[in-house]
Amino acid sequence: MKKKVAGFLALLLAASMMLGGCSGQAIDYTAEAASVDGVSIPLGELNFYLRYQQVEMQSMYGTYFGEDFMNQDLTGSGSVYGETVRDSVLEMLEELYVIEAHAEELDVALDEDDESAISEAALTFLASNDSDTLSLMSADEETVTHVLELLRLQVKVYNYLATTIDTEVDEEEAAQKCITYVSASTAGTTDDDGNTVDLTDEELEEIRTELETIRDEAEESGDLSTAAEDHDLSAVTTTYGSSDETLDENLKAAADELSDGEYADIVEGDGYYYLVYMESTYDEDATQTEIESILEEREQAAYDDWLDALVEAAEIVVNDSVVGQLNFERIFTEKTEEETTEDETSEEETEEESSDDAEETVEEDEEETEEEDASAEEAEAEESEE
Repeated sequence: MKKKVAGFLALLLAASMMLGGCSGQAIDYTAEAASVDGVSIPLGELNFYLRYQQVEMQSMYGTYFGEDFMNQDLTGSGSVYGETVRDSVLEMLEELYVIEAHAEELDVALDEDDESAISEAALTFLASNDSDTLSLMSADEETVTHVLELLRLQVKVYNYLATTIDTEVDEEEAAQKCITYVSASTAGTTDDDGNTVDLTDEELEEIRTELETIRDEAEESGDLSTAAEDHDLSAVTTTYGSSDETLDENLKAAADELSDGEYADIVEGDGYYYLVYMESTYDEDATQTEIESILEEREQAAYDDWLDALVEAAEIVVNDSVVGQLNFERIFTEKTEEETTEDETSEEETEEESSDDAEETVEEDEEETEEEDASAEEAEAEESEE
């Protein structure tokens, strides 16, 4: 697991979600999907975490690739996408089991608050889904609880290792400048045969002249963006620092020579001419963001270094035949608010009908009792007359 996992929070916040689905083939979810240093990972835990991820991905990708995208080879790897996701989820679980086995070495453990929140989330999730859905997800209390425990423990381990990094950041390393630039392509044109035709010196000079005109108009108006738009070009404002690798090197070099409020001479870059304006040689907000980014990278590195070494040393065995039982014949989706409301309305109507039936039964019983009492009184009267 190369990134800080927020899966615990996602599951906790979405614990009341409803899933669609129907019963599938019988699978032994107690079977061992894999083992980590002899500790078994039940197929049920892999299935639960996989199906939860499947629901999340269905909402994100189903619209673009079709609802059956999990059974398509989206990456050209020769495998359906669902199998790629399944293998990735299994790898995540393997790493979570490694973390569980070694968290004590860092003096990291779940506390009462963690356990209480996990228990509440698990029970809420189970109560919010029907039996068919829970069966398809192999979601019983033990399975859901343990997956949540693993995810929460991972977050605590990450947070602990984040406290071990060097928090001093070199000012030159983090400092960010802010520029606005206009680019005009010098890449040439394409003829009818698809061949590139280079621009002539006259055409290149025309581009340079147009950028100089934009600069003159911007200096007069104080608005580079509008000046560029008047020539059907766009002005881009961005920040950069010493480690930036996205901007053209010639563009950066020219910008580095500027003071606040200055324009550079037209810059000849790779396939473009650039008009560059220095907004600020020190952007405080962007610099602070860069400092935070550097610290996050150090946190991630501390976590990765610790975990990678343990995973490398662990004995991990995957039971491919068991894992292979998890296919993607059925589509898992999250119920819409409207569907959930309809279900709740249906339940309320059922409860009302049951209540009405009960009231009718009581009324019928009362009527029968009254009739029986009347018959008894008549019989007593006849006996008295005799």
